[in-house]
Amino acid sequence: MGGYQILLVEDDLQIGQLLKGILAAKGYNVRWSQDGADISGHVSKVDLVIMDVMLPLEDGYQLSKKIKQVSHQIPIIFLTARSDIESKLKGLEIGEDYLAKPFDPRELLVRMEKLLHHAYGEVLIIQHLKISCDRQQLFNEDGLEIFLTPTERKIFFYLYENRDCILTKEHFFEYIWPLEDRNPSILNVHMKKLRTKIRDENGQIIQTIYGEGYRLNSRIRT
Repeated sequence: MGGYQILLVEDDLQIGQLLKGILAAKGYNVRWSQDGADISGHVSKVDLVIMDVMLPLEDGYQLSKKIKQVSHQIPIIFLTARSDIESKLKGLEIGEDYLAKPFDPRELLVRMEKLLHHAYGEVLIIQHLKISCDRQQLFNEDGLEIFLTPTERKIFFYLYENRDCILTKEHFFEYIWPLEDRNPSILNVHMKKLRTKIRDENGQIIQTIYGEGYRLNSRIRT
């Protein structure tokens, strides 16, 4: 489940360093804030938030409300020493999950994976690419979206839907340009631009099968 951008808001230095190390080892990209003061600058760049409740400035509940005003999709997991039922109910009302301290990091990882899958659906990792299938989006190794034109998106996800199979030029013409004049070079032009954007100039991910067509390789030997 690596490749996602995680925002960790935790003022305890020891817990923050521990969690950041564990999450990074699992392939997550972690932004760590000790007080949440700069949270507005992170919201558009993260996939999930791990939020302490008791913080030096605003509490985690107030910060989470600000996040939800920007995006309802971003899952929030509260981490807190408060284990009373009222605190849990409040946390679950605002966020998606609530984990009382002390906790086993393995439990946190499982909860994260479930929330990420629920929020973003099936995700495939191919080399440096993270492919969000349900949202039809591509992200690089830093978690930043790779912006595609509508035609490039149709080409890539047509290949993805038929991954590890060869698609001929005729397949692409029928799928993307069925009623238009078919310039023989139009597919080559779009494919070159697409490969440049996904940093696949050598054609390992989208492979040219000479004399036949193209294939998206989901398993690549390095």
